[in-house]
Amino acid sequence: MNARTKYILLILGISAFGLSIYNKYNAYTETSFNPVELEYAKVFFGIGIFCVGLYYFNKNWRNLMTKIMIGAFGICLILNLYLIAQIYESKQIQNRLSEYYELDCEKITDRFKADLKNNEIKYFSGGLVGSGNLSENIKKYGIENFELGCQVYTNLNCYNELVSNYLKDQKNININELYE
Repeated sequence: MNARTKYILLILGISAFGLSIYNKYNAYTETSFNPVELEYAKVFFGIGIFCVGLYYFNKNWRNLMTKIMIGAFGICLILNLYLIAQIYESKQIQNRLSEYYELDCEKITDRFKADLKNNEIKYFSGGLVGSGNLSENIKKYGIENFELGCQVYTNLNCYNELVSNYLKDQKNININELYE
């Protein structure tokens, strides 16, 4: 193995390991999802480490092991970079939602007016019934849907009522029609 290949493997291995640790911490503590990509990244990292061990035991397989190590560490690194983008997006959504959670109905009315002015209207769907096609249908009207699962917040219901009234008055559409 030449020096260039050793450096490539070292950089890939260290980067993949470091990002795996970063993603493991952030995916489980900062966000509320358990990404399957992280498990795949661990498997590929393990394959790469296993090939490092085999590299030193069998001289006939060194060329093959080098290729497998580059591939395994490379795939691990790509999966971890993908996860960083997912975690970042999830954190941004959480930050935007946290602004609305803290507002009472009176303040949220002012926030709706500001969102309407900036063309950044949101809808917070939640409860036991799924939202169906709401996300796709409401997007046609320039409204972003946040699916909250089973959680229902009274202040967000105030905001949703304002959105519903806006759609009824301005667009002549009933919000319940958008669930279908």
